[in-house]
Amino acid sequence: MDETNAPSMVRIAGPQDYDEVWRLLMASHAENGIFPLAEDKVRWFVNRILYPETIPANDTGTRGVMGVIGPVGVALEAIVFIVIGTFWYSGDKHLEEMTVFVDPNHRRSGHAVALLNWMKAQVELTGLPLMTGILSNHRTEAKCRLYQRQLPKMGEFYFVRPKLSVPSSAVN
Repeated sequence: MDETNAPSMVRIAGPQDYDEVWRLLMASHAENGIFPLAEDKVRWFVNRILYPETIPANDTGTRGVMGVIGPVGVALEAIVFIVIGTFWYSGDKHLEEMTVFVDPNHRRSGHAVALLNWMKAQVELTGLPLMTGILSNHRTEAKCRLYQRQLPKMGEFYFVRPKLSVPSSAVN
């Protein structure tokens, strides 16, 4: 475990971070994913975020940013992934958190707080409100306490699975 007092500096992920971003996203899904992984969809998101210059000018699809902790060229220690979204009933945009994840080897650091503070800084930078939450069955209460210390609470999430689990592809 990382028990150093090294500062938790968040930087914007770039193309050179692709492999490490992918590793952290896969670890995040393995620990917190509630639906099966769709690798093509994840690659679509990662490519849009790390290579925004490849998005055609007339493309109005998802835009976002990833913040990471760790220098380029070594194992990243943490990631935060946010996109610009809208609710179904409004055209007003907001920042929507997709994942906040700290590598298990670095959980005794200040990384989680640094990632939350970075998201709050993005609110000021963009002028957009932030929607974030916890969808996890792994250390859920500890995560909730951390978020409650750092962010104002608004609502809660609940999740119910059908007794006979039907693949989502069969529901179409």
